[in-house]
Order: sequence, then C-alpha cells, then structure tokens
Amino acid sequence: MIRFTNVRGDVLVDDRRTDDRVMARDGLALNPAGDYLVVTTQGSSADVHAFGKIARLEPYSFMRVRPNGAQQGKHAEHWSAPQTKAFLARIWKLAGGRM
Repeated sequence: MIRFTNVRGDVLVDDRRTDDRVMARDGLALNPAGDYLVVTTQGSSADVHAFGKIARLEPYSFMRVRPNGAQQGKHAEHWSAPQTKAFLARIWKLAGGRM
C-alpha cells in the first residue's frame, strides 16, 4: 500500500494508468500496482509510505512510485492551478516519461 502522512500544502498525485489527478491528503491510500507521480509544489511537503519505507518529499520534489520501485528527484518548476497539466507533463519528463 502507498499511503500519505504529514501532508502540508498542495501535493499533486497523477495516476498514469487512469489519467486521474488528485491532491494528496493525510491518510490517502493508493493501489500499489499503480504508476504514480507525486509532486510537491513551492510550499508543500509530505511523507510517502511505500514498499516498507518512508520518503520525505520537501518543496520542489517529485517521486515516481510504481510496482517495481520508486524514484525521487528535485524540480525547479513553479505550479499554478490553471497550468496543472503542463506542470505535470514537465515533471513526468524528469521522472522518466509518460508512456
């Protein structure tokens, strides 16, 4: 199970398989078989519990979570709500693409 705790601010979760986008919140649980991109914005942070480990995402961070593991990184993109799709597309590119 993939679970979120200590969510502060706007933390976006993009599901590649279903093309769904949600804002993370404390207690949000995701299917471990999914392929997700979790992105913190300029003023947000979160703890992501996945595969028996806890990853702390600070502002301007991303994490791609999929069944065969997770990949973390930093970005320098500024988020604004009207530009969410373009913002996530740029972060997907950093995280290895969206097929």
